[in-house]
Amino acid sequence: MRRVVLDAGLTVLGRDGAAGLTVRAVAAQAGCSTTGVYTYFGGKHGLVEAMYLEGFLSFRHELATPLAAGDLVEAGRRFRRWALANSTHYLVMFGRAVPDFEPGDEAMATAQASFTDLVDAVRRAGAAEPSEAAYHLFATVHGYVMLELVGMGPADPAELDDVYESGLARCVVVAADGSPDADGRAAVDRQDRARDEA
Repeated sequence: MRRVVLDAGLTVLGRDGAAGLTVRAVAAQAGCSTTGVYTYFGGKHGLVEAMYLEGFLSFRHELATPLAAGDLVEAGRRFRRWALANSTHYLVMFGRAVPDFEPGDEAMATAQASFTDLVDAVRRAGAAEPSEAAYHLFATVHGYVMLELVGMGPADPAELDDVYESGLARCVVVAADGSPDADGRAAVDRQDRARDEA
């Protein structure tokens, strides 16, 4: 039943926004009494925190393999795919979908661990200042993804892919090498070849 209630919360938030995310609405979506929401999550805050935690655990798992290999290109591609496939989770995690939600210590530690994974990958890729490079890489990729999620990117899906790949290429070059080349494609080619040869 916990899974049903959590899924109901995600559905209500994605459909009705933060204003519509009430214990009563989630209970109605889940087909249970409001007691069910309080029993499993303690209320609305606990429900949102569960979304936040689940999102970061899933997100971290999705990116684990390429980050461990220092493959920033593939990690960037998986970042986008995961965000688009899990948009409500993503907006809770990174978009303040519920403006008054503040994660607790456990949730913040889980979120920080995902960024630490990125810093470690950028360090393995050769960045001189891995924390700073990781921040800029995340901020740029996140920006592209958020524009796409709110419908402000190119209308054509193929063009969206091209724009993202181009931006990702530039980011990876700067993060890993410290200086951009003409369009960043050299870094993408290197990491794609390394992945094919592995």
